[in-house]
Amino acid sequence: MASRCLMLLRIFKNNTPSTIRRNLMSCSVPEDKRISTPKEYKTEKSLIYIEDPDTFGTLSLKSPSHNDILQDEGDIKEEQYSQNKPLKSQQLTIGQYADLIKQYLKYKRFKEAMDVLEVRMLTQDRVKPENYIYNILIGACAEVGFTKKAFKLYNEMKRRALKPTGDTYTCLFEACANSPWPSYGLKNAKHLRSLMIEKGIEPNLTNYNSMIKAYGRCGDISGAFKIVDEMVSKKIKIRVHTYNHLFHACISDKNTGLRHALVVWRKMLKSREKPNIYSFNLMLKCVKECNLGTKEDIEELIFIIQSQNLIDVRRSNTTLQINTKGESTLAIKEKANQIFLESTIYPVNNENNKVNPIEKMAIGSEKKTFDSESIPLTDNKQLTVSNKDENVTMELIGELAKPLIEERAVPNLLSKVLQMDNVLSLQEVETVQDKFAVLGGMEDFLKEMKKADVIPDIKVFTQMLPLVEETREAEMQLIDSMKELNVIPDIDFYNMLIKKRCLRSDYDGAFDINNMIEDESKLRKKRYPLKKKLRLKRNIMTYGVLAMACKTKDHADKLLNEMKTAQIKVNIEILGTLLKHGATHARFSYVLYIMKIVKEENIIVNDIFIKHLEAFNDKCTTIIQNKENKQQDIFVQSYNKFLEYYKNWLEDVNIEKALQREHPWVQFKESYPDTVQHQNIKIQEPKKFYKRNKKYVKYKVLK
Repeated sequence: MASRCLMLLRIFKNNTPSTIRRNLMSCSVPEDKRISTPKEYKTEKSLIYIEDPDTFGTLSLKSPSHNDILQDEGDIKEEQYSQNKPLKSQQLTIGQYADLIKQYLKYKRFKEAMDVLEVRMLTQDRVKPENYIYNILIGACAEVGFTKKAFKLYNEMKRRALKPTGDTYTCLFEACANSPWPSYGLKNAKHLRSLMIEKGIEPNLTNYNSMIKAYGRCGDISGAFKIVDEMVSKKIKIRVHTYNHLFHACISDKNTGLRHALVVWRKMLKSREKPNIYSFNLMLKCVKECNLGTKEDIEELIFIIQSQNLIDVRRSNTTLQINTKGESTLAIKEKANQIFLESTIYPVNNENNKVNPIEKMAIGSEKKTFDSESIPLTDNKQLTVSNKDENVTMELIGELAKPLIEERAVPNLLSKVLQMDNVLSLQEVETVQDKFAVLGGMEDFLKEMKKADVIPDIKVFTQMLPLVEETREAEMQLIDSMKELNVIPDIDFYNMLIKKRCLRSDYDGAFDINNMIEDESKLRKKRYPLKKKLRLKRNIMTYGVLAMACKTKDHADKLLNEMKTAQIKVNIEILGTLLKHGATHARFSYVLYIMKIVKEENIIVNDIFIKHLEAFNDKCTTIIQNKENKQQDIFVQSYNKFLEYYKNWLEDVNIEKALQREHPWVQFKESYPDTVQHQNIKIQEPKKFYKRNKKYVKYKVLK
């Protein structure tokens, strides 16, 4: 190889430049013919194509353009999202978005409130939401029991790196408590609690209370009491609000819930916590919905109450030491009397670990007595006062804090002292009135509220109404008690009173209450001309309970005409109540009248309405089967007409849609219905603030 290279070099040296130029010219090509012409190709439609045939996709009639390229929908949205950027003037502040959401929630427009976050903020205005917006919406979901959406917002909140606050967890547990399915709510509550333990999040008092409420309402009473034990182990003060949430847990147990509630009540009094208005309302609800249990459960309850005696009657010489500054003997005596009176009702609960004056004893302390003086206080009580400089030592001789006990014939399980002297034997309590009598009845219940410094409101008397005796005298006595306490009854109270009288078939008394409502509304219109909230006006619930008293077709016709005059549209529940009266008494004209109204008003029927019709049909067939002469009977002829109309009526009314059960969360996924009643509702758009571009003007000194 090397020898060949040397030979080529020698040949190159020996040749002259002229010969090289000649050889190059003989081998050169003209400039216009240096680029080779491409070959021509013909397509199927005799079109000449002079490109490389190996190029893919060039034989089509139309050359591909940018618009003809197939694009994904996600790519198109992403391109539009990047190009169409909103202006700064289009965006609002977080507070303005929150106010807009609150306006929608005020009018129960749940879907529109969610769209403010999911559509307007995230898609249109492209504003990064804060945890405050999520807390408002999670709280709205918790109020209506939309548990799934609440946890979906919570997960979205975490994906956006927003830190959940204590309000977030409170609303989530509240959503579990209000879930329409207790098992689903309990499952989410347990998962959320385990998640908090895993992340090391320490719950506050409000979180614990909502946690107890969620566990209790979903049926896990033992879990609710375990949470209270956890609070005690962490040295968290159990206040009256925690006991109120325990009452929610007791209400979920329908068999022995009242027994559990009374035990919680005794614990609350023993811990020196005064019950509030919610405690008494929850106790009334527990009396209405729950039972005491068996006879053995009642005996065990009485044993627990007697073992937890709250009043400590001490019969000994007791010395109290109180610091004063130059007070007179009369002022000291008044202070001592005040201390003794406070100890007879409810013990004083001092905060910041302060000692009760009654429990602040001067035993073992250094005492120097000068100028002692004896002051008689009450019977069998004597106070010895010793004064020097600014210190006063008082020594009480006799009984201390003797409780004021009223004699009762029936034991009151809510009172501090249980009077069992007049009790001969125990038996199971079944009726609501008997359960309320065990708690002292209306008079003793109001006295217990007075001792606790709780003023009853209209809700207390509304819940007390089903618990009093089934007589007009007891109901009027309840109304008189309301007048004595200056409690004004509202339309809901009268509705419950009408319903109670209808349930015991006192239909005339129900219409008397209707006349009472009319007279009271006229009186209040004159007395409170400017206070519309205090006026009395019938609502659709009033006509619903009055429908229970309409035994004949004439009564039903009169009621429906009154609803038209009041511009209240009839619903299927009221018509179902009227139909039940006609079906019970086997009145064909009454039943056909209600069926025609359903067809004319185009009202969607429900399963209860269909059940009433089927029960009426079965009742008629059994009556006809028991009859002997069936050919000339008027009842048989009326039934045949009804049966013919009933078959045609079933075809006209959409029964399949009526029998389908609507999911409870579908209503929150639909927009607000645009009806006549909702046309007056207006949502105010927040005002936008524009910033002016201020130019910098240099300061010039005027000469």
